[in-house]
Amino acid sequence: MNEYKLVIVVETKEHAYIRMFINNSLCNPEGLIRLKHADLDNLFKDLFKASRGKCIKCRCPSP
Repeated sequence: MNEYKLVIVVETKEHAYIRMFINNSLCNPEGLIRLKHADLDNLFKDLFKASRGKCIKCRCPSP
């Protein structure tokens, strides 16, 4: 079963820019993924259900 981690790097009023890890491997090395907040919530819910709870969403601390 895959494990997922969604790391929110930057948030704006309308979008979240994320890095996505599957089994601790970065799956978008070419850059950040931009999603609307509602789309990010739906992605998290879908991955959480599909992985039977092995999905986390976290924020990258500010430098």
